[in-house]
Amino acid sequence: MTLSVRHRIVIWYTLWLVLLIVLVFIGIFSGSSYLVERRTKAGVVSAVNEAVDEIEYTEGWLDFDNVDFRRGGVYITLYDNDGFRIAGFAPDEVPYTAFSDGILRTLTSGRNSWYIYDSQLSFSDEDSIWVRGIIGSYDMRAVVSSMQGVLLIVLPLLVLMAALGGYVIVKRSFRPIDKIIKTAEEIAGGNDLKKRIGLSDGSSELYKAASAFDRMLDRIEATFEKEKQFTSDASHELRTPIAVILAASDYALSHTDDSSMKETLSVISDQAGRMSSLVSELLYIARADKGTLHLEKENVDVSELIEIVAETMEDKAALRNISIHTGNSEAIIVKADRDMLMRILINLISNSITYGKDGGNIWVSADKGHGNAVIKVRDDGIGIAPEHIERIWDRFYQEDHSRSGGGGSGLGLSIVKEIVSLHGGKVSVESIKGEGSTFYAEIPDGTASD
Repeated sequence: MTLSVRHRIVIWYTLWLVLLIVLVFIGIFSGSSYLVERRTKAGVVSAVNEAVDEIEYTEGWLDFDNVDFRRGGVYITLYDNDGFRIAGFAPDEVPYTAFSDGILRTLTSGRNSWYIYDSQLSFSDEDSIWVRGIIGSYDMRAVVSSMQGVLLIVLPLLVLMAALGGYVIVKRSFRPIDKIIKTAEEIAGGNDLKKRIGLSDGSSELYKAASAFDRMLDRIEATFEKEKQFTSDASHELRTPIAVILAASDYALSHTDDSSMKETLSVISDQAGRMSSLVSELLYIARADKGTLHLEKENVDVSELIEIVAETMEDKAALRNISIHTGNSEAIIVKADRDMLMRILINLISNSITYGKDGGNIWVSADKGHGNAVIKVRDDGIGIAPEHIERIWDRFYQEDHSRSGGGGSGLGLSIVKEIVSLHGGKVSVESIKGEGSTFYAEIPDGTASD
């Protein structure tokens, strides 16, 4: 499954935040551990030194009344040189160990650790005592366990809050992109170049991109409108001279007995006829692009229309010894523009004749189902290669001129698609290279709404 950009941003943002939180916890733990350990060690040394300062020795008498034997969590104990305790107390689980003057040591007893610091207080060459300070080492395992518990509770909440917050932030940030995508899809789906994104003025890159996109659409629309107008104007202007050429060549053909002249005039007449058909198709497409084609809907018997068109196309098919077969025995009624349906049939059958094989067949029929009438034109001609299937509906596209039987303009199928789309239907094709093709034109049935 491919994740969208916004989802990937939210995921990476959440993962980064989780990593940051874990690193912060580790940093706090490490820093706190170091500071606590340092403070604990300094505390036991300071407590012992203060106790030493408070002990007095006068004429053989030892005065330690001012000594606080539980100073700041430090156990203070006084010993003589033989290791007998004079005053104070120490935790029971801390075993006795030899003295070491001015050295801070760590003693492990069972599962606990202790810091021990000794200081020797001498009164004469023979009289001296030891002042020992003991404090429990800060148990970092308990801290780790405590922090793990906190992390297990807090981290999922932070992840959820980060994900929701990140999604909201990203969603708000992507609103301009959503509008750009929506506008682009509407233009692509409806061929409406008049649509614009229309974001309000803003200084971010997305607003600038949307503004640039709108300006680009302005230029594309202007260029496209000029192209449509040119096609329409050119088609109109070409109709008259082509009609004159046809009329003149036909007149000349009927008033000459010269065989070579007749052959030349026949070529002129044929090519002028092709030009006339091409101009007519161009004009039709120009009107479709400009939205000036209007449907004159009526109840049409598609089966009857197939018989009429097939009969009119028999002479053209006979030139290549192609047989046209119709297979409808019952009426297929659909509400549509009769002339446009006839043009669909003419173009589809002409296409099958052009790309059929000599002595081949064309089958034309209509089916009714799911509220639609489906016109089907099948041939046993040269077929279409898979890589060309999607392009055959493009204007002027022809897969292989050299293998076609006649000089098609490449506009017939695109006109079929335009007409079917105008009726709210769809076109499709099935083909096997070398075996033939089947074209489908699905027209919605509007008779039920009457």
